[in-house]
Amino acid sequence: MKKWESTYNNNNLRLMRVHIGFVIFYVLLAMMYAFFAYGFGAHATFFELLVACFLFFLPLMLLHGFLAIGAKNKVELARKISKIVFAFLLLGFPIGTILSMLFFLPKTTWKQPDESASIN
Repeated sequence: MKKWESTYNNNNLRLMRVHIGFVIFYVLLAMMYAFFAYGFGAHATFFELLVACFLFFLPLMLLHGFLAIGAKNKVELARKISKIVFAFLLLGFPIGTILSMLFFLPKTTWKQPDESASIN
């Protein structure tokens, strides 16, 4: 995998934190859905509803988790997939727009490491 270096304030760490924030957001959202479904008299136990909600959000949690790991390791593919994911999140106005601005406003300029510096 190609690794790149960030030239501005470690934006890869900021991107990692945003993805971790989304994982936390999905966990809280699943718990909230299970709580309200149980409160409105669903015909299942709270634990069953919680497992169902977590299974519903699991693909998104895994996606953001893997992208956070890739951003921490400065993998170029993670940066490109993050751009696609955040472009889709722009459709989830207003939360997606606000959180996507955290990624798009401080434009990350990643450059390939200088190979002549590694020779010395």
